[in-house]
Amino acid sequence: MKTITERFEVDVGEAEVAFYEKNGYLAVERITTDEELEWLRGVYDDLISRPRDGFLDGVFDLTRSYGTTDEPKVGQLLAPERLVPAIRETMMWKNAHRIASRLLQVDAAKVESWGHLIFKTPNSGEATPWHQDEAYWGVNNDYYALGAWFPLDDVFVENGCMWFLPGSHKNEVLPHKHGGGNDPSVHILEIDVPYDTSAGVPVPLKAGGMTFHHCRTLHYAGPNLTNGMRRAWANEYQTAPVRRAAPAERPWVDAGKKALIEGMARRT
Repeated sequence: MKTITERFEVDVGEAEVAFYEKNGYLAVERITTDEELEWLRGVYDDLISRPRDGFLDGVFDLTRSYGTTDEPKVGQLLAPERLVPAIRETMMWKNAHRIASRLLQVDAAKVESWGHLIFKTPNSGEATPWHQDEAYWGVNNDYYALGAWFPLDDVFVENGCMWFLPGSHKNEVLPHKHGGGNDPSVHILEIDVPYDTSAGVPVPLKAGGMTFHHCRTLHYAGPNLTNGMRRAWANEYQTAPVRRAAPAERPWVDAGKKALIEGMARRT
């Protein structure tokens, strides 16, 4: 698959780093060119057209039980770069890695990354509830990480743009529960404590822009209430995790792993 060779370098300065440190998120207006954006859209559409597997090794619905093969309302595909290695050579990937390293304030060589595709089908009506990314991760490690979110379509409140709660990255990881009425076979998480999110800020963005957020920043994306697909490409950036002296108490992680293992056992 042909990649784009034009150069388009983007970086952030001290003011952007300071904004990120204070608020726990940052929006960058443009991360790549129109030409590469079109190439990425083609790659994206090809990847999400793969068979609906219902599990984490294929296309699955974040809001339904593992093994569901119906058309997703909120679909996800993990690590698209493993299927199309040329993704790692794009300006999108390289610019995002550079900016993430600046925001983490560590040498770029120490920053690991991986991606996942998240799409909301037209009029899906499913929101991505308020959550922290770190709540999904393993309980045996401490993390120094952030997430990036790259829309391939213009995003706004009506089709599910990102919302962030400024300053919430200073929290510890809050208690979370699984979607579907706390069904551990439903992958998506939401906070499970009363929390005032009324100060949340929507971040509409043109296709080709990117947001960055700390792994503990509370964030949300509303339902897609439009007739068009809402396609987003998320990337995670972190330094090597550090082993904890004792596992974190996150029972929802253990419950989700158990449900996934049981579901995959039934598949085989």
